Amino acid sequence: MGATSYFVLARAANGHNSSCTTTSSPCKVQDLNCGTLYTFKLKAINKHCSSIDNATFELETGPCTLTSISAMSQCNSDTILVEWKVTAGTPVYVVTAEGDDNSVVTCNSTSTSCALQNVHCGMHYSVIVATSSDKCSSLRSPPKKIQTAPCVPANVTVVPSCKDAGAKVRWADSLVPTSYQLIATTRDGHVATCNTSVNNCSLVDLHCGQLYNLSITARGENCTSYPSSSSFKTVPCAPSDIAVDIDCQTNSAAMSWNKSTGAVEYFSFAQSTNGVALFCNSSNLSCTFKGLECGGVYNFSVTASNSICNSSFSSPLQAGAVPCPPSRVNVRMQRIDRLYWAMISWSKVTCPDVDYLAEISGQIENNPQALMTVSSYWLPRPYFEFPVPCSTAFNITVRAKNSAGIGKPSSPITALTAPCAPQSVMYTGNRQSAVLFWNASVFATSYTVYNVSRGTRVKLCNTTELSCQLTDFDPNATIVTASNAVGESNPSQNITGPVTTRRRRDLEFVQFYASLEEDLEIPEVLTLTVTGVSLHVSWTTVTGATEYTLMIEEEQIKGKASKPARVRRVEGDSYTETDLKPQTTYCVRVAAKNAINQSSYSQSKCRNTDALVGS
Repeated sequence: MGATSYFVLARAANGHNSSCTTTSSPCKVQDLNCGTLYTFKLKAINKHCSSIDNATFELETGPCTLTSISAMSQCNSDTILVEWKVTAGTPVYVVTAEGDDNSVVTCNSTSTSCALQNVHCGMHYSVIVATSSDKCSSLRSPPKKIQTAPCVPANVTVVPSCKDAGAKVRWADSLVPTSYQLIATTRDGHVATCNTSVNNCSLVDLHCGQLYNLSITARGENCTSYPSSSSFKTVPCAPSDIAVDIDCQTNSAAMSWNKSTGAVEYFSFAQSTNGVALFCNSSNLSCTFKGLECGGVYNFSVTASNSICNSSFSSPLQAGAVPCPPSRVNVRMQRIDRLYWAMISWSKVTCPDVDYLAEISGQIENNPQALMTVSSYWLPRPYFEFPVPCSTAFNITVRAKNSAGIGKPSSPITALTAPCAPQSVMYTGNRQSAVLFWNASVFATSYTVYNVSRGTRVKLCNTTELSCQLTDFDPNATIVTASNAVGESNPSQNITGPVTTRRRRDLEFVQFYASLEEDLEIPEVLTLTVTGVSLHVSWTTVTGATEYTLMIEEEQIKGKASKPARVRRVEGDSYTETDLKPQTTYCVRVAAKNAINQSSYSQSKCRNTDALVGS
């Protein structure tokens, strides 16, 4: 209110300013610099004075126009470096490059340069720099043309030329290269070169059947590409490394050979010793002959062709149509008296005049120093029997032969015999209560203790461990056997004892147990307390012990039969036994043990259990 005119002042940080005066809104401020941030102040005026509180705001003018740019690309690089002169007040520059294949790469920068990444080789690019502003539309620079380095020649193909012992080499065309250089070398020292401005080249007088390493480089205006790398074999040289696999079941022979580079077809033949010839042609590196006679002997050979020339025939390979191995081999373990026999049978092979050979090999008691290899004699019947030692894993194969030779062995069949009888059977204790223990039998999964005092076997214990707790023990009428899925071993009847220390040994851990063979100390019972009908006992730990055997015995009353002791195995140094009889005396002894030894039992300590409440 009261203003007769208005004054506007625009001032930049660099000192530049401009102003305008008007009697009413708006007012146009002229001659501002591009890309510059201005502070505007608006003042109201009349003939007496001007306003004190002026309106203030900021405004950034539009970006300045780019006039020229530069673009550079190093040889064999996927980057184009673009540079330009900075324009005042332009916060962001956007660089765009468009290639011949319409691909586009971009980058943004706030400085005077930007690197375009992942550009393609062998390409012409048009590069443009544009400024960006929130006030005005982007302003574009004039386009800058740039050419990247030539690409490595790709899609190289080699077609042999039989007439001049050469090859025609072609590769993918490109717009950038001005010339190409081709170099072909081989291990025997031969070198062939070619310089051309087109994407093909002819090589002549190459060595037959040689592997040539081929290198092609492309040359541009300022750069040369990395060389391409490939190889080819000249033709027609005779194929090599012939192999024949005869299948007697289908009366056919699969013949294969190494590739002859440039060959498009192969002709092979098989001729028998009686003059019968079989022919086969193939575009692959193999061919199958059908109608062979089992027992016949054939000479196999092959020649290569590129549809223009044929090579000489390869050296003949002689192979016989030997019988295939039996398709089914069975083994059945049978016990006769005290020995186990492997009863082997197999299916017959469809081929005349065939004999068979069965072979068995293994390790006795899984010992690599006790190897077993046994074979039958050649025989026409489809079965054979082998006696096999106990605790032995073995493999069985069967071969067939006729006048053409010996065939391949059948797929191995793995079998297992029953374990050997447990060895070093000993016991501690007495006839009333004894601990029977033994060495492990290889491949055994369980052990059984029998009483044979009455002429029949009465099972006393069956366990997967190497010991058994027995009562009413008679060492002269006790046997121990080992078993697995195949069967049961012969009995081990030689029982030694009583011994003062218990020792056991697993054949697979001899070295480990050797460090444990020192005698163990006898533990001492520290506390023995009773709570109701439960008994809690603790004892001293013993160096080298892995567990403890706890013997809890009910005090014997005259005139009554003794009760068997309760035997417990404990890994710690204390134990609580529950469900005891009330008002009964129990005595406790403890022995230390590890994988090999067991100490003697400690002195007994006894306690009475409490009476039941209400009794």
